[in-house]
Amino acid sequence: MDVNLVAPVNELGYGVVGYNLLKTLDKLGNNVAFFPIGPVRWAGDAGLRSLIDKTRGNALMYNKDADCIRLWHQFELDLFVGKGRHIGWPIFELNRFNDRERLHLESVDILFVCSQWAKDVIEENGIQVPTFVVPLGVDLDVFNLNESEKNSRPSYCKNSTIFINIGKWEKRKGHEELLLAFSEAFEEGDDVELWMINDNPFIKTGNNEWRKKFASSKMGAHVKFFDRFDMHSHLRVLFNQADCGVFPSHAEGWNLEIPELFACGTHVIATNYSGHTEFVNEDNTFLIEPNGMELAQDGLWFHGQGEWCSYPVQSLIDRLKEVHELKQTGKLGINEAGLETARRFTWENTVSRLKLALQETQLVSQGS
Repeated sequence: MDVNLVAPVNELGYGVVGYNLLKTLDKLGNNVAFFPIGPVRWAGDAGLRSLIDKTRGNALMYNKDADCIRLWHQFELDLFVGKGRHIGWPIFELNRFNDRERLHLESVDILFVCSQWAKDVIEENGIQVPTFVVPLGVDLDVFNLNESEKNSRPSYCKNSTIFINIGKWEKRKGHEELLLAFSEAFEEGDDVELWMINDNPFIKTGNNEWRKKFASSKMGAHVKFFDRFDMHSHLRVLFNQADCGVFPSHAEGWNLEIPELFACGTHVIATNYSGHTEFVNEDNTFLIEPNGMELAQDGLWFHGQGEWCSYPVQSLIDRLKEVHELKQTGKLGINEAGLETARRFTWENTVSRLKLALQETQLVSQGS
């Protein structure tokens, strides 16, 4: 299959998706002409330079009639390559769109979205563009259950219940609720840790402000902060060492880290709403049930143009306590249901679903 791919490749969310999509499309024998959005950055892959050289070389003499996929925000789906079908692939979090977003979403021939939740949002907003669910994946060569890593914890927390959170510092991701809940759920003498891997390159000194809030809280001595990792294999070590990821998000476009934790056999606490409902369920996740919707406002990126879910902080407190009790009584074990979920959500599956969607739309076009 010939495909023109417009996407970022870097350490941020869209860039991680772009990297894995580019690599897997090429690995499976597709002829990819790559048009990067922004600088290409990816540590830890010795073969990336040759892949970029190959696919950028393809872009010099690209197939002008091939489908073009643009993996980018819903408010910038305007620049495509060639005369083939223009396919927008946005990853969004809210349930409503403003006029600019609607213009861009309605300007493409086909939309790919990551989850059924996102497809429902598109349709509920009256956007009449053929829309297909193409779920994202996890690289099982990088993220996997590793017993030696699980047994390599530092001595100070050998028997602790370790919770882990990763993702940009953001109100949307529920960091305010996590700060409150962790302090309410536990006392200073409890054998519990909260590992925070959070960096938001867009808020600069705001990163330190978030850290200070957690460090100065009642349970601050039990919170450990990590800088961004250049290589995902380093991240996998912590994912194996931890007992439970905790993601009290108000809304997510996908949440790449949960399938990665699943692949390591690690448990997860997460809200039962938005993009990650494509793969979290009561079998593989300690779910936080929403109790309604509220205007999405954080004073930075969200100004009430849409909604995200609300939930009682007590439900997060209860889930934290539940996991801690299971761990301390030896009943937590490996997240077997999570492992099975990760095996289904691979990047190879993503490419397979992508090709099926393209074939289906082609057949519809030929029949009309």
